[in-house]
Amino acid sequence: MLDSELTLMRAEIEALLPDTANILEVSRVSDGQGGYTDSWGTATGGTAVACRLDAAASAGISNFQGNEVMRGGAVQPYGRWVATLPYNTTITTDNRLEINTRTFNVIALDTNKSWQLNVRVILEQL
Repeated sequence: MLDSELTLMRAEIEALLPDTANILEVSRVSDGQGGYTDSWGTATGGTAVACRLDAAASAGISNFQGNEVMRGGAVQPYGRWVATLPYNTTITTDNRLEINTRTFNVIALDTNKSWQLNVRVILEQL
């Protein structure tokens, strides 16, 4: 594959990303008693990153569906989401994504690719 072809494919994919996301990172501040307080802020270079958000099942990632959590004394179902980001996006499972008014934990990265055309992350809404 030629570099020019790879560049063209990346540009085509990025043109199909209709939303924007902020990549959040945590900073921990001592509470003076041996613990700390988490504070989430936008990561360097993580503002208004182009993205697309899909339900995991519609993105072909069904093994992340069907989980439940306990909230407010009751079992609540939740689904997984997949975010597609530009190929050169720096993100890890230590980050969160803020898309529109929703915040998501990054729980896994899809790194099984021959050609790095985009970055896909599995998300769980907070």
